Amino acid sequence: ILLAIAVLSGCEKDREHILKVYNWGDYIDEALIPEFEEWYEEQTGEPVRIIYQTFDINETMLSKIEKGHEDFDVVCPSDYIIERMLRSDLLLPMQLDFGDTPNYIDQYLAPYIKNCFDLIEGSGKNANEYSVGYMWGTTGILYNTKYVDSEDAKSWDIIRNPKYAGKIFIKDAARDVYCPISIYLHRKELESGETTLDELMWDSSDETIAAVESYMSQVKPLIAGWEADFGKEQMTQEHGWLNFTWSGDAVWAIEEARDVNVDLKYEVPAEGSNVWFDGWVIPKYAKNVKAASYFINFLCR
Repeated sequence: ILLAIAVLSGCEKDREHILKVYNWGDYIDEALIPEFEEWYEEQTGEPVRIIYQTFDINETMLSKIEKGHEDFDVVCPSDYIIERMLRSDLLLPMQLDFGDTPNYIDQYLAPYIKNCFDLIEGSGKNANEYSVGYMWGTTGILYNTKYVDSEDAKSWDIIRNPKYAGKIFIKDAARDVYCPISIYLHRKELESGETTLDELMWDSSDETIAAVESYMSQVKPLIAGWEADFGKEQMTQEHGWLNFTWSGDAVWAIEEARDVNVDLKYEVPAEGSNVWFDGWVIPKYAKNVKAASYFINFLCR
């Protein structure tokens, strides 16, 4: 028992020099990890060691933090999860005093992202005070030009086209599928001005949910797989011909595919789409808030 207490005490003491990072896969070059550790010691005079883990869906990350079983210091959720974390009081406010180290967050964070984060409704809390925007992009169609007609890719209805049956991969991300399909189903109302994209982003009526569910039930038999992270590899290997995906994954796949002479392109369908944002936050269970703040500052640099 005494030995166990000694070991646990030692781990807790060392925790002040450990930074636990929980991030999306492929979101940073992991060569930056030792670079940050060296930079942090130069800036603060204190050593730090990063424990780095990745996730593939927001909800996996959120469940760990909601239960309080993980003491991650810095994580990178999407905008709607940041909103949920704010409402559930799961975040600490950002601490942006870096002493003699420049504040790269204030220098380089895009005004566009700041303005969009102002719109996140967090029970009266401003998201910019609890998070730092990091990545943003769109949801669209990644397709193989050898097998897919570029005209087909201009509409979300491509995923219901039987000529691509068994070659379609779709993100396992409820919001990022629901919103674009809702846009497609309301395309006539959008064209006539009866509704707007902003209104559709908030539409969770029983009628719209039922319409999207009915549409996706027609799509289901054509799907090769629902994916959180492996769709981009399926596309580069030509196991899939089209992927309902995020622009970040699309860019990665397009670049990788060039090396194996596969021509992939990305299209945001003409009906419209949603814009997504991911940002850095410090959960309330964090044990190393100082290093977490410096890590976010470092990445903004």
